[in-house]
Amino acid sequence: MGAGWSRCSKGFPRAGQALAAGDATFHSGRTLHSAGPNRSAARREVMTVIYFADGARLRAPENPFQETDARVFLPGVSPGELAASDLNPLLYLE
Repeated sequence: MGAGWSRCSKGFPRAGQALAAGDATFHSGRTLHSAGPNRSAARREVMTVIYFADGARLRAPENPFQETDARVFLPGVSPGELAASDLNPLLYLE
């Protein structure tokens, strides 16, 4: 493995680097990731951006986490309907 890579306690490859205040990461939503405890008095803020194609439809949730995400981020949208809400505006149209 190259620089910055190691193995976790279960033997899986792990890449890691400490981030400084103001740094950002970009990764797939399926990437396992974590952060250590916030040891400061300041609130740790996060911004998540998820892109999907115009015309995408909401799939039936397969677990409680997906149910919560659908309810919070696509309010009023039922499985099979267009994944469109005020929280998910169309950003680009050809």
